[in-house]
Amino acid sequence: MRAFVTGADGFVGQWLIRALLDAGDDVAATMRAEEPALTTLSRDASARVRWHRADIRDRTALAAALAIEKPDAVFHLAAQSLASASFDKPDETFEINVIGTVALLEACRAAASGAIVLFAGSSEAYGAVSPAALPLKEEAPIRPHSPYAASKVAAEAITLQYARTGWLRVVATRSFNHTGPGQSPAFAVPSFAKQIADAAGGRGARTLKVGNLAAQRDFTDVRDVVAAYRLLVERGSSGSVYNVCTGHAVSMRQIVDDLLKVAGVDATIEEDPVKLRPIDAPIIYGDASALQRDTGWRPTIPLVRTLTDVYQWYAAGL
Repeated sequence: MRAFVTGADGFVGQWLIRALLDAGDDVAATMRAEEPALTTLSRDASARVRWHRADIRDRTALAAALAIEKPDAVFHLAAQSLASASFDKPDETFEINVIGTVALLEACRAAASGAIVLFAGSSEAYGAVSPAALPLKEEAPIRPHSPYAASKVAAEAITLQYARTGWLRVVATRSFNHTGPGQSPAFAVPSFAKQIADAAGGRGARTLKVGNLAAQRDFTDVRDVVAAYRLLVERGSSGSVYNVCTGHAVSMRQIVDDLLKVAGVDATIEEDPVKLRPIDAPIIYGDASALQRDTGWRPTIPLVRTLTDVYQWYAAGL
């Protein structure tokens, strides 16, 4: 398969590239900077990728890269992905996530109309839901509660419109929480892991600053998530949306406790008002039966291994 990945030097993008290369795929990718910002992707692996510098909003640059690469599949991962940051910069979030998606779709129409496009969306589209509505299926109502979530809903709707009008073949995901080694500490799990690793290594205080630990979320290892993405471009139904999730929820408090156990340290836990969201659902988990039915995908990596790997990443100072 000839694959083309946007946002390729981001957290998920680098894991996806690793999975594609391991499968023997031919990989091209976009980045905004002059050089890819590598974390989990080795320089040797990066050298096997044909990198193109392009802002996701630059339709001309995207079309030029696609015309050169002639991909079979386009994985659209480029995004402003922090819900918390979207409250401060909703305009920038919409410009990147919505206008950027349109720019890519139009570039594909012009230069790679035969490729299937995977749009990586978010379970944040569902918003705060009643526990009675769980597990969430793709038919559940859409109620975004952040500018980030709203931007993903808008981008998903536009992407599916391209499929319905026959302009492109597309599949979309509503990916639930996912984490793994290399994720930024701007996100909850790596934030906990880094604080604990710093405390264990004598580099920080033994007081963890946390948000709402009562919240329960459906966490998937990023390595399982990218496996789902690759399967979807091969076996997914064009015009369809797929939940990517485990189907089980775990409390943020349990994640903190498990990380402390992995590290073998004790710490005081302190709620930080800055880390609290204006709206926060008490519990969210999804139903991945459509993804499983169409692709055969199943999550394979237990959460304890994911948390151990995230902790060890930060303990090693990576």
